[in-house]
Amino acid sequence: MISGIQSSAVWNSLSKSIPEAIEAVQDSIVTIHGGGRSTSSGVVWRPGVVVTVRNGLRRGEVVKVARRGEPFNASVAGTDAGTDLAVLRVESNSLKPAETSGLESTRVGELVLSVGRSVLGDISASSGIIARLGSPWRTWRGGQIDRLIRPDVRLYVGQSGSALVNEQHRVLGINSPALARNAIITVPTQTIDRVVDAILERGHVPRPFLGVGMQAVPVPEALRAQFAEGADQVLLVLHVEPNAPAASAGVLVGDLIVSLNGDPVHDVRDALHRIASLSVGDSVSLVVIRGGARMELTLTVADRG
Repeated sequence: MISGIQSSAVWNSLSKSIPEAIEAVQDSIVTIHGGGRSTSSGVVWRPGVVVTVRNGLRRGEVVKVARRGEPFNASVAGTDAGTDLAVLRVESNSLKPAETSGLESTRVGELVLSVGRSVLGDISASSGIIARLGSPWRTWRGGQIDRLIRPDVRLYVGQSGSALVNEQHRVLGINSPALARNAIITVPTQTIDRVVDAILERGHVPRPFLGVGMQAVPVPEALRAQFAEGADQVLLVLHVEPNAPAASAGVLVGDLIVSLNGDPVHDVRDALHRIASLSVGDSVSLVVIRGGARMELTLTVADRG
């Protein structure tokens, strides 16, 4: 059991260390006033670069970034729906970039802080623990997240885009309420670095794209013997986008897709995840059944942009 003296010592230690952590990062935390009435928090990621959540921001939009009431002009360099991130270029190099950290030593149960700014620009914080650490995953919008982080913190008004801070006063990532239902998800620094690099270089994050709409259907009994993969389901092509890779390779509405790069495909979600794991410019082998005949087509992955 913890004695009263020990309990008091722990309380005093936390009461001192939590404000110290907030003060250590607050100069890298800004308020972002976007179009309309949208307000969010953001983190100075690099000199002249701020990262926040999308929150309705659009590429090319001019916004205001403020720190302790001091306003700076900024423009949206690009957004990424898949990771719910927006990257801003700020007309100032005086803003201090945050010190960041990977997740190598992070454990479930560690105390963390969400540090953002209120709609009025004041520092706003909440505390909690790392409730879950998971493997790399793909969001419902197709974004690749290098590792799942679910903190047990509360985001107050204006705190979307706040920083998740550890006991070493390092930023572990940026908090988003839009990547999971009824849960806060932290986009980790590794993912943020990748998104920032892509947006600053291209204006967007490349999204592998074949241009085909599909639906899972049972394998017709008459064709079952032709499927060396032994599939019970295949993917029926419902739509082919004009000028897309699928159209260029000769994929037609009504084709039955049997395999992708030699691996059987049984459901649409699995197929989409596998397409998303490809790189723009990759060659893809697609085996289809058309009119009772088996065909192999080669597609080149494009960027949806």
